[in-house]
Amino acid sequence: MTGNKKRIGALLLALTVLAAGCGGQGKQDGEDPAAGSTAAGMGRYMESVFELPEDMNRNGGLNWLSDGDLTAISFGEGLYRSEDEGRTWKKEETDWFPLLQNVYCLAAVMGPDETVAASCSGGMSQAVRDIIKEPVEEDWEGNYCVFGMPDGEIKVVDFGFSQEDGSCIQSFVFKEDGRLFAGDMQGKIYEVDIEKESLKELFEAEQTAGYVGFSGEILMATGADRLYLYDLEQEVLLSQDQTVDGFISQMLPDGTVSYTGGGFPLAVTGSEEEGVIYIACKAGMYRHVLGGSTMEQVIDGGLSAFGDAYSSIYHVKTLPGQEFMVEFGPSTGLMRYTFDETVASMPDKEIRIYSLEENAAARQAVTAYKREHTDIYVRYEVGLEHDSGMTKEDALKRLNTQVLAGEGPDVLILDGLPMDTYKEKGMLKDIAPLLKGLGGEDELFSNVVEGCTDEGGAVYAMPMCVKVPLLAGSQDVISGMDDLEQIADTVERLREEQPSGGILGIYDAETMLRLFGMVSAPAWTDGSGQMDVRAVETFFTLVDRIYRAELAGAVPAQQERLAKEAEEMEEYGTDPVARRMEACNNVLYIPQKYARIACGYADGIQLCLDTVTSAVNEDETLDYRIFNGQKKNLFLPSSLVGISAGSPRTEDAENFVRTMFGADVQSRVYDGYPVNKAAYQAHFDAMEENGENGSMILTMDDGTEKEFTLYWPDAAQRQKFTAYVEALKEPALTDEYLCGLVYEAGVKVLEDGVSAEDAAAETVKKASLYLAE
Repeated sequence: MTGNKKRIGALLLALTVLAAGCGGQGKQDGEDPAAGSTAAGMGRYMESVFELPEDMNRNGGLNWLSDGDLTAISFGEGLYRSEDEGRTWKKEETDWFPLLQNVYCLAAVMGPDETVAASCSGGMSQAVRDIIKEPVEEDWEGNYCVFGMPDGEIKVVDFGFSQEDGSCIQSFVFKEDGRLFAGDMQGKIYEVDIEKESLKELFEAEQTAGYVGFSGEILMATGADRLYLYDLEQEVLLSQDQTVDGFISQMLPDGTVSYTGGGFPLAVTGSEEEGVIYIACKAGMYRHVLGGSTMEQVIDGGLSAFGDAYSSIYHVKTLPGQEFMVEFGPSTGLMRYTFDETVASMPDKEIRIYSLEENAAARQAVTAYKREHTDIYVRYEVGLEHDSGMTKEDALKRLNTQVLAGEGPDVLILDGLPMDTYKEKGMLKDIAPLLKGLGGEDELFSNVVEGCTDEGGAVYAMPMCVKVPLLAGSQDVISGMDDLEQIADTVERLREEQPSGGILGIYDAETMLRLFGMVSAPAWTDGSGQMDVRAVETFFTLVDRIYRAELAGAVPAQQERLAKEAEEMEEYGTDPVARRMEACNNVLYIPQKYARIACGYADGIQLCLDTVTSAVNEDETLDYRIFNGQKKNLFLPSSLVGISAGSPRTEDAENFVRTMFGADVQSRVYDGYPVNKAAYQAHFDAMEENGENGSMILTMDDGTEKEFTLYWPDAAQRQKFTAYVEALKEPALTDEYLCGLVYEAGVKVLEDGVSAEDAAAETVKKASLYLAE
């Protein structure tokens, strides 16, 4: 499912950013390739940014034609052509594009002679059936390919992939000489003969192959831990390049070689120099001589768009004169890299940004800031890198040691960090004056700022975005559910009215506790920071009532189906407990007849708020409101920003924070709803009001299936939700350890029959020992 996500505020300008120059130090095998060049001197690559077409959504990457034009095929909009190397674009009508509609398009590319190759998965539209000579079953579903020839001929080819074998053509790539190659979901690489409508298997990767590029007559395909090198002349798979393979393993620690929404985390291309290849990834651009022992960083990801969290790579090409063209995702754009000998190889100033875990919003801000401040090196540090072997405790100890020694980061992303401790020890700077100075397009939601302001008027942490707790169900039911006690009363009443069937559809104690704890935790501590035993006891008592009422009418068959669904989530790497915190997941149980009411947080519009509003549209008896627990009108802060009080670079740190809350960065943040008002509106403006956003198939309680259509929120729904956002008053700031104590004890109350009073007393006792440390 895809929707049109328009780019907001795209600019066409040359930006002096980037990287360690061609003379940067080579990185020996085993060294950190992301460390960058520290050699002093002059010369580095400069980055020129060109906007992609405003309405372009998911696409197959850039295509270089033999006449010098560039093209890109947007799966939702069609063909775009540029006659000036990507600076401007024009949309063109084509005969083949209608055949890519009303189906999921996996790949669509254009060859040097304007031959088009596309792979589609799903049913066949009438336009496709009209092209095929032989009759096709009405309910046929599978994988077919569309080929548009330069002379206007259109072919539709079924290469025999089926739903049963779990595979299909997922990628196409044209070589500069016009030869076409393809990759399937099983990791097989083929050469395609369009005229004969046949595939010739070249080799099979151990897992799914990612980006495919060429170096002369060598086809290069990225794997999870190696680069496959296939000699097209000798038709043989070459020996592995140990240096490149080690580099790829380090750059792809989780084994991901491609992204579902399009693009790749790592791409490879050849060059004018025989035997020399370039690898592009988040760490930057690297030069390597095949068979050699070094990886030379020529563009530093820390000073370029490569380091942007949203910068999946769609296409990379080496241009004459050792220049590069790289197409990133739509939110980043098309970049041209040119070496400038007059610019210092490394900025002479540095600012450090820190987060415990990888933070996409912070990455977005880093990219924007370094474009505007070419004299500053922005070093983004992540405490818990993939496969680092470091525990959270180890990472916090290291950070605290640095801060106390005056060597800590300048800007902190406080998610997961002991923020209260940092505040008490005076380690955070008051940023209230900075926030008050933001106006115009940079104006923030005043209620969110006020919610983060303490009694003395100081702000030590401000979220880049917020998640909004929502409660959905029948209007007459949820209207009286204004706090946790009223929720418990209502659930018990519904159970009396409905002896059998789900109320919330939640049968797991931990999930139940975390869901209601999300909107109750701030009530568990008093003004001094100590835990309030009465508040914790009340929480246990009320959630226990809800849980018992749920179980009292549980239907075993429903429980089994939901348990199987949770198992499938775990198999695909999704935490089912975390998933049940989301309103968009839980609200679907209402039309499926698994539940009467649903609650959870909303953190975006697409496949989130639109799911809630679409459920309400489908059933006029349904409505939604703010989800309250023991506290009311809470918002869940995400990407909390703070400035180190001991930073020697306060002015630069404040400028960086201004960038974080500016409309440009905020409009590209998707970890929640932007706190910048203009960016918040831009998120809605990018959606087609009342337009369809795809559909999904729901399995009903009785085993039947039902199509559920998604629609973008209309003006009334947008206004209603915005009013809820503006009514939020307090951040749900909680200590993860203290919350863990509550949930651990709560499970004993709900499952083992421990009294709420005893569990609360034990929890507060443990908390006191923790707080005294």
